[in-house]
Amino acid sequence: MNRNQNGGFRPYLFSYGHDGARWQFEILASSPEDARSRVSKLAFASYDGELIAKLPAHSGWVARLLTSVVNKFSR
Repeated sequence: MNRNQNGGFRPYLFSYGHDGARWQFEILASSPEDARSRVSKLAFASYDGELIAKLPAHSGWVARLLTSVVNKFSR
């Protein structure tokens, strides 16, 4: 990942065990310390829903409009 594409943030990797399996995820942060701080706050996270698709930012207003319509009718 290009550092400039993420506003100065870099991906940091973490892993954990669950149900006998090992899982990994990445956190975008400005430093390893920032990444650890962000992970420590995950216990306070709230469930926002299932990720269905990722749209590229350059899709512009069409993507924003489509996302707004889908979100409005999926609730």
